[in-house]
Amino acid sequence: MKEIKIVSKWDNDKVLLFGQYESVKDCLKKNHGADLRSAYLCGAYLRGADLSGADLSGAYLSDVNLYGADLRGADLSGAYLSGAYLCGAYLCGAYLSGAYLSGADLCGADLRGADLRGADLRGADLRGADLRSATGYLSSHDFFQEIVKRQDSKTFTSKEWVCIGQIIVHRLCWSSIKKRFNKGAVGVFKKLAKVGFDEWGKHFRGLT
Repeated sequence: MKEIKIVSKWDNDKVLLFGQYESVKDCLKKNHGADLRSAYLCGAYLRGADLSGADLSGAYLSDVNLYGADLRGADLSGAYLSGAYLCGAYLCGAYLSGAYLSGADLCGADLRGADLRGADLRGADLRGADLRSATGYLSSHDFFQEIVKRQDSKTFTSKEWVCIGQIIVHRLCWSSIKKRFNKGAVGVFKKLAKVGFDEWGKHFRGLT
């Protein structure tokens, strides 16, 4: 047993959890449901931890090991998860709006129904992640790239591949896409809608 103290990332004097525990993981397990908003947990070893339904909004979780952790329904909105190891983590129905996930390893993670509005996924590894029914991915070029990569190369025409390449490489905004690749983009988004990802098409159709 050792002294474990979890503080706020904004104020080291604001103690969220304190006591004698085997580890940070043990502390969180025994205080399941505690208010962890803005908690500073940088680099913590939380492999397989049960954090389902936890309020970790605004928490600092850079480089944390959350391999196989249960984060179903957890509130991670605005959390800083840069470089976090979330391989195989259960994030079904998690709130990740505004979360910073740059460089995070989400390989094989379960993101079904996760709210990704405004989440920064630049450089995140989404290989093998279950992205079905995820929402709010509209503005993420990395999410778009991952979904396109999963399609057979024959799915898109040569013109559509040109459009896709430009969107990804230059991270084009919606007005540029419509101006430069209107018909090609329509075809791409229609085909992605058929495999369950219709946010791009719906937004594109609404542009004037």
